[in-house]
Amino acid sequence: MVLEGQVALVTGGGTGIGAAVARRFADEGAAVVVMGRRSAPLERVAAETGGAAAPGDVGRAEDVRAAVDLAVERFGGLDIVVNNAGSESGDWNEALAVHVTGSYVVAREAIPRLIERGGGSIVNVASVAGLVASSSEPAYVTSKAAVLGLTRSLAVRWGPHGVRVNTLCPGWVRTPMSEREMDALAAERGVTREEAFGLVSSDLPLRRVAEPEEIAAACLFLASRESSFITGAVLVVDGGSTAVDVGMLAFGRR
Repeated sequence: MVLEGQVALVTGGGTGIGAAVARRFADEGAAVVVMGRRSAPLERVAAETGGAAAPGDVGRAEDVRAAVDLAVERFGGLDIVVNNAGSESGDWNEALAVHVTGSYVVAREAIPRLIERGGGSIVNVASVAGLVASSSEPAYVTSKAAVLGLTRSLAVRWGPHGVRVNTLCPGWVRTPMSEREMDALAAERGVTREEAFGLVSSDLPLRRVAEPEEIAAACLFLASRESSFITGAVLVVDGGSTAVDVGMLAFGRR
């Protein structure tokens, strides 16, 4: 078990990618604290993993501090942080508050505890939207791009103290958030949810969306000592979407 004896804090840990990460980390021997705004799903994941639930808002320093303190008091320290809290809101202030400010606040509160254990790993979950843009989501795209800059800044600042910081950029993943988006697309196109998933993945080289467990596996790599010489990096897990030359797609449809 690659995380035996380690302690992890996972924000946005009640559903989707965060819940899958918490389960995978626990399977690999870690004690896990899950943080999020809704208590019920957090408690379910904590019960499944033998971990602890820390309801709270990543933008509120006191809530984050309470989650970090819970990890230390319950499990003896903190070694890994996964900044996965997310918002699908198109509101500019909300997107920046959750994705950028929230990630910064969590890192700021956690890093002293990581250093106490000799260093550690922070994984910031961004999105392929931080690398490429759509025409309809400027707040989301901007906030996810900012996470990449935050990652590099933290990696440079805290690397000498043994703290590694990396970004994970998933593409489409089957989560409650993406299912809501597919339902909206399905209603617009007059198709089913599964057909909507098919539409958004039809030009991906792998021709499908990811399952949360696949993203959790990539997160495990960045969090563990298997990636011990990687920091300030971006790991893209997108089924090949960013490899596609969109300007050439028309030729493939002849």
